[in-house]
Amino acid sequence: MAFQSFSPRSQSNGSYSGSETEDEGPPVTVVRAELVRSHRPVVISEVPVYIGMRDRQGRFFEDKGSCEHVRYRWLRGPVIKPCVFHPHKTSQFRDVTRTFQYYCSKECFLRGWHKLPRHMWGTMPESGSPETGGGHGCTPGANGDGDEGPVTEWAEVAITRRYCPSTDDIDRPLRLEIIPLMTDGRDALTGGMSITTGTVIPTPKEARTRRMISRGGSFSAEWLSKHFKVMNWNILADLYATESFFPYCEKWALSWSWRKHLILKELKSMTADIITLQEVQKDAFEDWFRPELAQAGYDGVYQQKKRDPIFHRGNYTAEGCATFYKTSRFQRVYKYVVDYDNLSANELRCLPNPQDAEKGLQRASKGNIALALVLEDLHIKTTNNDQARGQNGGHLLCVVNTHILADPGFTDVKLWQAHLLVQTLEKDFSDTPMLVCGDFNSTPQSAVYEYLRRGMLRGDHEELQNDPCGLLEYLRIGHSLRMSTAYETCNGKEAEYTNYTEDFKGTLDYIFFSADSLAVLAVSQVDEEAQLQQETALPSSKRPSDHVSLVATFMFREYAPSEVQPAGLGLGAGSSPYHHGSGGSAGPLDASQLSAGGGAADGLFASGGGGHSYGPAGGYPCSW
Repeated sequence: MAFQSFSPRSQSNGSYSGSETEDEGPPVTVVRAELVRSHRPVVISEVPVYIGMRDRQGRFFEDKGSCEHVRYRWLRGPVIKPCVFHPHKTSQFRDVTRTFQYYCSKECFLRGWHKLPRHMWGTMPESGSPETGGGHGCTPGANGDGDEGPVTEWAEVAITRRYCPSTDDIDRPLRLEIIPLMTDGRDALTGGMSITTGTVIPTPKEARTRRMISRGGSFSAEWLSKHFKVMNWNILADLYATESFFPYCEKWALSWSWRKHLILKELKSMTADIITLQEVQKDAFEDWFRPELAQAGYDGVYQQKKRDPIFHRGNYTAEGCATFYKTSRFQRVYKYVVDYDNLSANELRCLPNPQDAEKGLQRASKGNIALALVLEDLHIKTTNNDQARGQNGGHLLCVVNTHILADPGFTDVKLWQAHLLVQTLEKDFSDTPMLVCGDFNSTPQSAVYEYLRRGMLRGDHEELQNDPCGLLEYLRIGHSLRMSTAYETCNGKEAEYTNYTEDFKGTLDYIFFSADSLAVLAVSQVDEEAQLQQETALPSSKRPSDHVSLVATFMFREYAPSEVQPAGLGLGAGSSPYHHGSGGSAGPLDASQLSAGGGAADGLFASGGGGHSYGPAGGYPCSW
C-alpha cells in the first residue's frame, strides 16, 4: 500500500523575498495581504482579497486597485484533484499503486484502498511521467491523467488586482503576487507579499429537483392555468455564516461567493411566482438578488430590520426580509411594514404602571418586522363582488413575510410579536386572501404556532409561564383569521425539518394561508434526514443555508354569493387534496366543492363581506 501526501501551499502574508540594492526602498510596502473569508475561489466570482499598504510617511491604507506604486500578478498552479469520497474537499493523499485515486484524509485513503469499487478507480500514470517521478511516487497535485506538468509549474493568468477564475482554473490553486514598484518603475525586491489560495471550485451545478406532493386527485388544464407557486426561505445572512456558528462546514462552503450562486440557482429552479426570503442583507439585495432575479422576470421589495447596522467585510450592513414576485403574473398595489417595536410602544403605553410599561418595552423591542405586500393577479379575475378585487379586476393577495425573534429564552416576546402581527392583519387585511410566510422560530408545539393555526391558545400552555415582564398578562389572545399551513394540509403534518444544524433540528418555518379563500394544491418534498446529514448538518457544500426552503402551489377559491354556506353544513367527499380540517387533518374536496367555497366538514366557509374593491379602510394607494 503506497500513497503520496500533498496539500495546496496556502500562505497568507507570505513575504515576497529578495534584497534591495538601493539605499531607499519603494514608495509603499505591503503590510497585510489576505483572502477575505474563503480560501477556495469560485468560477466567475471575483477572488476577495484585502491589501493593506504603508507609505514612506508611515500612513496605512487599503489599496483597492488605484495605487500606482504597486503591481499585481495572478498565477495558476497545477491541478490538485478533490477527494473521491468528498468532492467538496481538496485531496491530501493519492494512492499510486492500486486505485490511483485522491483522498482528503488517511481514513478515506484506507477506505478507498479496501472498498472503492473498481469502476471508480483512476488511471495509472505512465511510468517516468512527472506524476510518477519515474515510477516511484506521485508529484503533489498531479491530476492522475499523465498530462500535467510538475507541481512547481505556475502560469501567469492576469496582471490586475481583481481576478475572476475561469473554468480553466478548476482544481488548481491561484497565487497573487503584490509587487511594490520603485520610483523609476522597476520591481522592488522587498516590501511585497504573496497569497496562495486553495483550489478553484466550479460554479454550483443546477439546483437539485424536488418532487411536488399532493394528496392525490386529478388536475385539469384549467386548474393548472390558475395556480400560482410560493416559495419561502431563510437564506442565512453572511453576517451569521461564521465558523463559530457552523464549525462543521467547510470554510469555502460558508463563503458568500459560493453560497450566493447556490441560493440563486435554487430560487430560479423552483419557478415560483412569489418568493419570500429572510435574513437578506441590504447589500446582497441591492448587488445580487434584485439584479439577478430581475433578469428572470421578478421585481422585489426589501425591508430591513430595525436594528443598528453591523460592520461586516468593510461596510456597515444589516439584514431583513425581501419579497419578490413575477411581474408577468402580479403587480404591486401596496406595501405595508409591521414594525413590532412601534406597535409594542403603542400597546404598552396604555399599561397602568409606567414602570411595567418601560420594562415590557425594553424586553419586547428587538427590531423584528413583517413586510406585507398587496398584489393584484394579472391573470385570474374575480367572479363576484364578494372577492377582494384590484383596480384591473384581478384577485388581490396579501403576502406577509416575517422573521420572528430567534432567542429561545424569549418565548413571551415571540408570542407578543405573533399577536401584534395577527392584530394588524385582522384590522387592515381581513377581507383579503392572505399568505403569511416566514421564519417564525417556533416549533409546531409552540404557543406561537398554536395561536396562529388555531386562533386561540390553551390557558395551560407551558410557554405562558415564561412572562418575566408581564407582557402576556394583558393580552387578549384570539383571532378569526382562519389560517392553515400548506404542509400540514397536504401532508397531514408539518415538514419534519426546516432548520438542521448540530445544535437544533426541527421545524421553524411555515407558509400559512387563508383557508376560506385559498386552496393549496401541492407542496415540495423536503429533504429526508439522511440527505441533510451527508455533510454533518446544514449549511453544506450543496445546501447553502441552515434552513430548508418551502414551496407550495395555491389557487384562489371561487364561489358565488348564493353558494356561501354557513359553518356546519357539509359538502360531501370528493377526490382532490384541498380539504383543511379545523384540527389540521386533511381530507378530500373535488373541483365543484372548490368552486363552492369552503367545506363544512372542515368548519371553513366562504365568508361574504359585501362588495369591496381593494384595501383596508379607505383603500390602498396604487403606488408607494
